[in-house]
Amino acid sequence: MVLYFGCGLLLLTLLVLPGLLLGDLVFHCPKCTAERQTACPELTINCTEIVREPACGCCPVCARLEGEFCGVYTPRCSTGLRCYPTADSTLPLEQLVQGLGRCSQKVDPVPNRTQEHQGTSEELQGTEGPTQKKPTKDVRIWILSKDQAIRQAQNELKTKMKNNCAEEPKTQQPMKCHISTHGQRGECWCVNPLTGVQIAQSTKVRGDPNCSQYVEEQEMETGTQSTTVLQMAEI
Repeated sequence: MVLYFGCGLLLLTLLVLPGLLLGDLVFHCPKCTAERQTACPELTINCTEIVREPACGCCPVCARLEGEFCGVYTPRCSTGLRCYPTADSTLPLEQLVQGLGRCSQKVDPVPNRTQEHQGTSEELQGTEGPTQKKPTKDVRIWILSKDQAIRQAQNELKTKMKNNCAEEPKTQQPMKCHISTHGQRGECWCVNPLTGVQIAQSTKVRGDPNCSQYVEEQEMETGTQSTTVLQMAEI
């Protein structure tokens, strides 16, 4: 069973129980014991920055650099970067789940004037009554962003169900993994995003198989084939 089941279950939960608080959905990962860390594969490449693998993993992996593929189930981007969907994406949430986002410079959300005015009014009203600790502006913006993300996920899932018969070929997540058991991460491998078939050069590992290298190679091969076809047409 691959990670699609877990993602689908999360989206289904958001649709069925939209009124749940964010704190109710918190999942606590098991602790990274010495035994789990000892079982981690050794890094064989030099990393600009080393981070812990995604989800509940405990093994060290290389952080993704600017311009590299990223997503929900890939290692996080380097410090100062954030994983964003591409500007032309029609389903940005699905793109991040598939690991087809890109690491870009972090852009902090800028509140509009209405939000700033409301925040100022709340602070002024708080001085008239009993002293109460008000949430900071950054916290309010964070909560608003999370609420918008939940609504966006619901809308995107509905749109995906309506457009299920679209002519464009469906791309799949370039990395698939077996579900984690007993606190140990399942084996992961790389697949062709268009067919879902395992890439021959990719081996199953308990960690990040670094599927971006295979996707980039396929893009380069596709570009080379397109150039050859154009040259033959000109002849």
